[in-house]
Amino acid sequence: VGWYQKKGVCVANNDPVRIGVLFSETGVTSTIGRSQLQGTLLAIDEINEAGGIDGRELVPVQYDARSQPSVYATLAERLILQDRVNTIFGCYMSSSRKAVIPIVVKHNKMLFYPTLYEGFEYSGNVIYTGAAPNQNSVQLAEFITSNFGARVYMIGSDYIYPYESNRIMGELVLQRQNSEKLGERYVSLNATEDDFRVIMNDIRRCSPDFVFSTVVGDSTAMLYRAYAEAGFNPKTMPIASLTTSEAEVAQMGADVAVGHFTSAPYFQSIETNANRRCLTRL
Repeated sequence: VGWYQKKGVCVANNDPVRIGVLFSETGVTSTIGRSQLQGTLLAIDEINEAGGIDGRELVPVQYDARSQPSVYATLAERLILQDRVNTIFGCYMSSSRKAVIPIVVKHNKMLFYPTLYEGFEYSGNVIYTGAAPNQNSVQLAEFITSNFGARVYMIGSDYIYPYESNRIMGELVLQRQNSEKLGERYVSLNATEDDFRVIMNDIRRCSPDFVFSTVVGDSTAMLYRAYAEAGFNPKTMPIASLTTSEAEVAQMGADVAVGHFTSAPYFQSIETNANRRCLTRL
């Protein structure tokens, strides 16, 4: 791709390579979206500092999808048709990914999707780099049921990933002895603490062994704060989650997050030289 023929001689093409960068810098998923954006721009900087791709500089063409799947689709089309990119790095929620996939398939371009996802999907135009259920759900189910019990109450945001993730976690948990799904509730992406207070009352009534959360975005902090306000003890009934990362912990505060559990392929507290260098650059 980086060469062209000129009078029978191969000549290097040093033109920059533009790539699409499509995350949410505003809206309900902007906290995690900005962290994904920063990671992507850091990777671009590192590649360029190392000489680029065959000597060609990577240039990001960046848009804010505003946490709306329809905007993701519109901007993906714009990146491909107007900005002439062949590759897009982006999307957070599964609903945003599913909005963009038909666009990249239609134009035969490539989407790199960096978020954990529910699995059970394949596209030849998508590279899925986030954890699938065999890389996070299985491990979380094993740990949490072995240490706290298998009676679960599920809370999720109202879109694709939480429904599928809860289905998978339910199947894993119900394989254990003395297991039971005591409740399954869904909230809007802009849910408030008041919405979660009603659910906390139901959790108190059901008294599960743990709460499984697939809540995303700003509502994540609201959930954990409502839990703390209700006076629940994570030592006896923690929140277990796949979607609560360091970005959400920073948003809610460590005092609210302490004692709960997340399963993921990476944590920023990993004590290696490579990780420390990455965090310093980030």
